Amino acid sequence: MGKDLDRPVWRGQRPWFEIWFAVVIDESRRRALWIRQTMFIPRSGQARATVWGAWFDADAATPSIAAKRFAPLDASTVDEGETLVKTFDSRLSRTAAVGAVEGIAWDVSWSGGREPHNELPAWLPAPTHARQIVHDADAKGTVTVGGERIDIRGRALAMHLWGKRRVPTLHWIWAPWIGDSSLEVSAVSLRDTFSLGLARLRLDGPAPLKGRPATAAHSNNLITSTVAGPRRLVHARAWAEPEATVGYAYRDTDDRDLMVAQSDIGSAHFEVYTRRAPGAPWHPTDERRVAGGVAVEIHQRTALPGVDYIPWDATERATAVIAPPQLEADRIAWPEVTAIVALGLTYGDHVRETGQKLDPAASPTSFTKHVRAFAPGSRNVLVPDAKAVLAALDSVEVGLGAQIGERIPFVPAVMDYEGEIALVVLGEIDEAQLAKGISQPLGLAAANDLTSRLVQALGETLDDPLPFWTAAKSFDRFLPLAEHVWAPAGGLASMPELTLETRVNGEVRQRATTKLLIYDLAAMVRAARNHLGRPLARGDVILTGTPAGVGLRLSPLKRKVASLVKDRFRKAELLVSSFATSTALLRPGDVIEVDAGPAGRVRTRLTV
Repeated sequence: MGKDLDRPVWRGQRPWFEIWFAVVIDESRRRALWIRQTMFIPRSGQARATVWGAWFDADAATPSIAAKRFAPLDASTVDEGETLVKTFDSRLSRTAAVGAVEGIAWDVSWSGGREPHNELPAWLPAPTHARQIVHDADAKGTVTVGGERIDIRGRALAMHLWGKRRVPTLHWIWAPWIGDSSLEVSAVSLRDTFSLGLARLRLDGPAPLKGRPATAAHSNNLITSTVAGPRRLVHARAWAEPEATVGYAYRDTDDRDLMVAQSDIGSAHFEVYTRRAPGAPWHPTDERRVAGGVAVEIHQRTALPGVDYIPWDATERATAVIAPPQLEADRIAWPEVTAIVALGLTYGDHVRETGQKLDPAASPTSFTKHVRAFAPGSRNVLVPDAKAVLAALDSVEVGLGAQIGERIPFVPAVMDYEGEIALVVLGEIDEAQLAKGISQPLGLAAANDLTSRLVQALGETLDDPLPFWTAAKSFDRFLPLAEHVWAPAGGLASMPELTLETRVNGEVRQRATTKLLIYDLAAMVRAARNHLGRPLARGDVILTGTPAGVGLRLSPLKRKVASLVKDRFRKAELLVSSFATSTALLRPGDVIEVDAGPAGRVRTRLTV
């Protein structure tokens, strides 16, 4: 009886659906095959069978392609032996799949694998049932794309799903190579939201782990999953870019469409925190990263932004003609950047949220950000791993990395965003003329001053913490900026009134106008010149500071308690413990957008 559930369960009832699907991810983690055969029997109307196929190649000009083929239901048959379903010349068995759609053909097989785990007994009267056919199996075969034959070897997973109605909401992660283990997260709801969600997280390998997570799907094709217990906290997340994602509109048996987004060349991040007793500080005990080779699937009623979905009655994606962007007259290319000066505590609301006091008559705080952080138009920024964080600490204070490494098993960067407006020097600046209100060759650009709060925190108890600020903000590409500089005709005599907005995964975190700046344009230029010890020159960049709403913010009570801790290592441990449960600080997969109106916009995803 057990094996029979891999075969069609339909016995003429309406409504009904059945799905057999397989994912084969190449060991390079750069390519993957996704195939599916379905039977669809609506409550009324014509039933049909469909063969679906998608190919993912991270190194191709088009990283994802997809198509499907329709057939009358009676064209879908069951063969003798191992074959489970056959439609046209496409068939799927317990050990192999052969088939084709427009532009893609496949002939793959698999063997071995882990023991399939099926949580929901088939006899329960649920609207949807799922059964694993194979999991983490060794796979090999060929895929032909556009006439080119490609060998593929890696891992496979196959499943059979059936029932009277599809679950409208589903989140799924499969990472067959995450360290020495395989990670799977699945979460489904029988409603359009997760008010009745059923979820599972499973890590298979030398140190197995499982739990019932809280999950969420975000509009940027990111799935987050957390298992929270009194002594252990697990975060798992996976993501993929829209262009590396295939979208299908599935018709449900209730005649509504379900939008399914799938990528098999996504990335994942996994971390575990533990503590000795409830209420004690959290300590990081495990971190795993994998770039590529991860399946990410999101089902919901609404389409994900940027994902190109194949409509229900279509067989291929629509071909969109995208006109090349036209550069506006007041947008110019970036000059060669020579120096970056960052100004701190320049917005009154941010000064208040940090619990500090500021004398408006004093010059703004200033420090250097290394030019290696310069990243105009940056779409992706690598989150520093523990080795990179410890090296940054050693660059400021020899031996500090080893000291902090002895106290924290793995050292997270503790990432934060700071939406800002960058002031770009485009020529020689006459400060006396600027003070009189005469325009100077200056431009503006939206900026995201990314920061490792852990590195920054280790300097907070010192007389001069600014070298730690520089190290915290100077990792590679830690300054994503708008792709072009906004250079108003005639230059600038004062800071124009602009609205600065920062969003994290679509949520507005910062929103302020430049009217809230404590310092005027002349004062900020003067502070940068004093910091550099020379006149400003073309290619110098001044970061004008961030308003309130950064990820690291404490209530007045917590600030007061934190001020009593004088040991900087203890401060770092408490920061990491706070980060373990934080929903405001950043983790890999998060997308940060900074919008400054005419000064441009920059969107950046944190990656591993």
